[in-house]
Amino acid sequence: MNKVKLQQRNFLLLQNDEISETAKYILRSPLGLAEELTRFLFEKKYYELAEDLDKIKQFAAGIKRAKMLSNQYQLAKYYPTMLSFHQFFNSSFRARQGKVLEKILQEILKKYSDCTIVPSKVREMQKYVCESLKSELPNLDIDVFGKDEKNKKNIIVQLRSRDDTGETTAKGSLADFLRAMLRTGKTQAESFLYFIAIWDERNSQQKMSTIKKVFSSLKDYILIDEIGFAKNITKGLFITKNITLKLVYGTEEIANSIFEWDGKKHPKILKVIKKIENSVENWDDLWIAYAVSSLEIEINSFTEFNNVDLLEKHLKKLNIELNDDFNFEQIDDIALKLASMWQENSIPLRSTADRILYIRDLLFLQLIYLKLVQ
Repeated sequence: MNKVKLQQRNFLLLQNDEISETAKYILRSPLGLAEELTRFLFEKKYYELAEDLDKIKQFAAGIKRAKMLSNQYQLAKYYPTMLSFHQFFNSSFRARQGKVLEKILQEILKKYSDCTIVPSKVREMQKYVCESLKSELPNLDIDVFGKDEKNKKNIIVQLRSRDDTGETTAKGSLADFLRAMLRTGKTQAESFLYFIAIWDERNSQQKMSTIKKVFSSLKDYILIDEIGFAKNITKGLFITKNITLKLVYGTEEIANSIFEWDGKKHPKILKVIKKIENSVENWDDLWIAYAVSSLEIEINSFTEFNNVDLLEKHLKKLNIELNDDFNFEQIDDIALKLASMWQENSIPLRSTADRILYIRDLLFLQLIYLKLVQ
């Protein structure tokens, strides 16, 4: 009899090999969110999120009204948990996705440039800039920093995922750290490239708006007019003797700019961003934790079933206790056994194959949870 082959999964949180270490480093922040979702799922804490909603949402999002009707209407009972969960996920993910881009650029500067110092913490980045300037600076954000000690060169990167989001204040804040540097009035002995990078060049209709806000933030400290500023900022604009400001759009321009700043000595930089992006595409931890959690909140709200409890119940029937020793092939076998005895109509997926995969994804998430709490 041929062995059933199930759809492959790649859970980085269950891997410890060298190949996955780079992906885990780059994806550390969203992987942290996957861990949080998994904890909420197995500790049944999603309902607590609704208690943390602020007073404004109680009336602006209709939470108070839904709670008033919840005793007589299941949909109203479901709404506060559903809203609070998706708000938690979206706000958390929005903050974390930029961290992935930062890690990619840090990885490039570490491995494919002459940078000898590439700190991961903002305070360390600020410290190195202050040392180079021989001046104190306010506590302002830097996304990525690299230092080539031999050639006395520094690169400061302020990243945005795209240009069609963010208010005008956020656009102006891209130059806050540069303005603070210029305020010192110091002539820098070391050179700086202050690099504003927009990762996704699509929908960049607000490019001129961004340029205007950056100019407005710097105009009191530079000698160039707005027309000259707008004309040259995408080529590289000399702000002072040793500070160049550059605004670029898209990964190709980002790679080219780093390559040129580094002295064109490491041609791998030109292709490595796409290579790293491709290397971190095939992972399943976050989307599965999010999709399963969303579905389980719905199932728990509208039926008497809880699939986390059912999973435990059926594993006990099979006398199986999950632990770190189980490999992916064993999990496939357990999922098939569980599916054959899972009589409850608790998984709202049509095909038998999908139900088997769902049970197996629950098993993987439970392995992740066990690893977290051990």
